[in-house]
Amino acid sequence: MPPGHPVKSSFKMLADAFRLAFFRPVPAERLARGWGAVSAAALLTLIVPALPALWINGPNGEWHWFTLPSAVFHIPLVIFAAIAAAYALGRKEDVARIAFAGFLAALAIDIAAAAISLAASDVPTYQRLTTRFGWVPGTWLALAIAAHAGRSIAPGERRLGIVAACIVLIALPLANVYRDRSLWHAPYVPDEDGPANAQRMGVAGEDTFYRQPALLAQELQAVQPGRKGVIDVFFIGMAGFGPQDVFMKEVNAVARLFRERFGAEGHVIRLVNNPKSLRELPIASRTSLRESLRRMAEVMDRDEDVLVLFLTSHGSDDHRLSLTLWPMRFHEIDPATLRSLLDEAGIRNRVVIVSACYSGGFVKALEEPNTLVITASAVDKTSFGCTSEAEWTYFGKAYFDQALRASRSFAQAFEIAKLAVTAREKSERFDPSEPQMSMGAAIGDRLARLAAELDGAAAR
Repeated sequence: MPPGHPVKSSFKMLADAFRLAFFRPVPAERLARGWGAVSAAALLTLIVPALPALWINGPNGEWHWFTLPSAVFHIPLVIFAAIAAAYALGRKEDVARIAFAGFLAALAIDIAAAAISLAASDVPTYQRLTTRFGWVPGTWLALAIAAHAGRSIAPGERRLGIVAACIVLIALPLANVYRDRSLWHAPYVPDEDGPANAQRMGVAGEDTFYRQPALLAQELQAVQPGRKGVIDVFFIGMAGFGPQDVFMKEVNAVARLFRERFGAEGHVIRLVNNPKSLRELPIASRTSLRESLRRMAEVMDRDEDVLVLFLTSHGSDDHRLSLTLWPMRFHEIDPATLRSLLDEAGIRNRVVIVSACYSGGFVKALEEPNTLVITASAVDKTSFGCTSEAEWTYFGKAYFDQALRASRSFAQAFEIAKLAVTAREKSERFDPSEPQMSMGAAIGDRLARLAAELDGAAAR
């Protein structure tokens, strides 16, 4: 094969990309390219993330313009970092070379990330990549560019300045933006009235949009009154974050658990944000939660029965529960809002379980004598297991699928689950999430009576 053969040149360029990504030196003359080559390298960085979608949707897929801004978001960041690095070096003419090196490193990082994710799917390594270490690719790219640009100067303030500029211009923006880089989506069929099209269009589809009020009314009307003289359990499950299936799976599984082990048949409402459930279930919003609480208050004995409210989603460090379903924009739910909705409904006996990062921020606001509050994490801690592939989050698995199958005592189950979660996080080298529980002075006796009634009924 002759020296200038394009296949050989492509392999050499790919090898240089991985050298740059892994902080190995590459001679500057091999990277001295014009802006045409820089543009071609930038274009290559769009291809790798789009390949899975191209493979899945095949030739029948279609280009979606709305994903383009997030797919190309890294391109101006790399160019800005190259400009900053070249000026720090005092060599303005090196902007194109540093940008070319940056796009090659980005290409190698995308290939490596795709390979790791594919090899480690459904195991803790994959979950660490997608939950705790989502910031890694951007930081990796920033450091790779800084390492290449700063290699020609001695350690000192200028090299530190290059590192800082790359972190600020690349790592921080990429760590804080959700990006859909697939570009090639399944085709939209305007006249198709079916689940596949509902998933693609979300609530923006006309049929789905007008169907939602009827679905909520249907879910609410299906709730039946409780029995006199018996402590009945009424359950509301709310899955807030639509882009990931795990929250929908948790609400569905927990609803089944309460029907089977807590006598909640006919007393269940599910509110789910997920494209896959739009034709069967009402969406999870502040409005649908308010209406669900009102309906429960209408049919239950407020002094006798117990409401179990389960909310599962992502949470923020300012203690807001994510309600997300493209292209809708929902009112947020924070601790004060949730307390207000519960008080407004007038339901007395409450068990509120919030499974989300930083969910400990809900405890103080919800505390009162007739309420048991359980959260998956402390006020300043993250929780784990939020991937579409997972059937449960870590806390959901430990508390609902394991502990509540062994005990009908919510408090006892919490202690069992807390030990299990802590052990799992320790084995996988996560920082502890520190689940929280606050038991009101009056709710404990009612929940103990409920557990005794359920255990007695199961024994008969």
